[in-house]
Amino acid sequence: MGGGNTPAYDTMTINGKAYPATQPLKVRKGERVRLRLINASADHSHVIRLAGHRLQVTHTDGNALVQPVEVDAVPMAPSERYDLLFIADRPGVWLLYCAGPGHSGAGEQMLVLYEGHEGDKPGAPVEGVADLRLWRYDLGRGRDILVRPTGRERSFDLALSGGMMGSDDWTINEKRYPNTDPLRLQKGDRVRVRFRNNSMEAHPMHLHGQSFKVLSLNGRRLPAPIVKDSVDVEAHMGSVEIEFTAYNPGDWFFHCHKPMHMEGGMITLARIA
Repeated sequence: MGGGNTPAYDTMTINGKAYPATQPLKVRKGERVRLRLINASADHSHVIRLAGHRLQVTHTDGNALVQPVEVDAVPMAPSERYDLLFIADRPGVWLLYCAGPGHSGAGEQMLVLYEGHEGDKPGAPVEGVADLRLWRYDLGRGRDILVRPTGRERSFDLALSGGMMGSDDWTINEKRYPNTDPLRLQKGDRVRVRFRNNSMEAHPMHLHGQSFKVLSLNGRRLPAPIVKDSVDVEAHMGSVEIEFTAYNPGDWFFHCHKPMHMEGGMITLARIA
C-alpha cells in the first residue's frame, strides 16, 4: 500500500560499515561509557540493544533529561538522536546491535570488547523485543529549557496523509509542498501543533531552527514533557501534540524526515518574522 518509490535495502551499517567490518568498541571494566546514537536511515526505525547490559538514556535530540532512564533497548525513528550511558561491568565480548527483524543479519552490529578478552567470541544477537523494557517518550522527564514566550498563543492542526493505492503523494492538510500552508508566526509566539496521522506509515516530523516540547502522545499527556526536534507520529491515526517558542526568525523546514515522504510533499514552513 506504500508509494512506488519505496526502496529495498539489503545492508545495514554502523558508521558506514556492516558487520564484521564494523570497528569494535574497546572498553575497560568499571568504565562509564557514553554512546551518541544517530538514526541516519532514510526509512527504517532501529531498536538498539547492547547484549548483557542495561542502557541509560540521558539526552533526547541533544536535550538533557532531568535524570537518566534505564532501559534494555532504545527504538529510534529516522532523524532521532539519543545519548546513552552504560557501565562496563560484565567483562567479555558483547554485541551492540539492532534487535529489529533482519537488521543484525544485514550488518547492523558491532563488538563491545573488554580489555583482556580479545580472543573471546560473542553470543549471537537475539531478534525481537519481547520482555524488554523499551524506551518511550513518556518515560523521560524533560528539563524546562525552552525560551520563554512573549507573544501570542498560536495553534495549528496538521493532518498527515498519503501513500494510498501506490501513490507517491504525501500531504499536510491535503496539500503538497510548496502548496502547503506555512505556519505564520511572530518572534516570541507560543506555538502548539497537533499532528494526526491518517496514513498507514509512521512519520518522524522534524522542525528546523528550534526545539519543541512533546506534550501528548495519542491523547495521553506526558507528566514532564521531553524536549526534542524530531517526533515520531504513529501510523493508523496516531497523534502527537507539541509546543515551541518561535524565537529564531527565518523560514524553517518542518517536514517528515523520510526522504520519500518529503519528496512526495510532506513539508511545510515555520515562517517566523
